[in-house]
Amino acid sequence: MSVNQIRALLKSGDLRDIQIDGRNVWRIAATDVESYIAEAYRVTAERIAAGGLPE
Repeated sequence: MSVNQIRALLKSGDLRDIQIDGRNVWRIAATDVESYIAEAYRVTAERIAAGGLPE
């Protein structure tokens, strides 16, 4: 993923981040990334099952 894609996910609220130490340092928890990926797999599986995506 590109930095721009990450920023878009943060802006949309699909991915969470926190500011550390007030020095414009931001972090994304590994568990939040894993949750985002797991949800993306779930949504994709549902779309495939509904015939929404080619196999």
